[in-house]
Amino acid sequence: MMLDGGGILTAVHSEPEICTEVWWGKRLTAVRVDLRRVDAEMLADLLTEAWETKAPKRLLCN
Repeated sequence: MMLDGGGILTAVHSEPEICTEVWWGKRLTAVRVDLRRVDAEMLADLLTEAWETKAPKRLLCN
């Protein structure tokens, strides 16, 4: 999932057995999530954060 740098590092540090960093060259770009092991609440939080990072501003609920 494509999150901002802080979100990626937070996910990896809080759940290192589930989340791993994804690098594009020298740039940290995403977090890889093991869907077999992640709980539904964490997955929902990560998907929400990814959506908020990439969604057009006009579609975000404030």
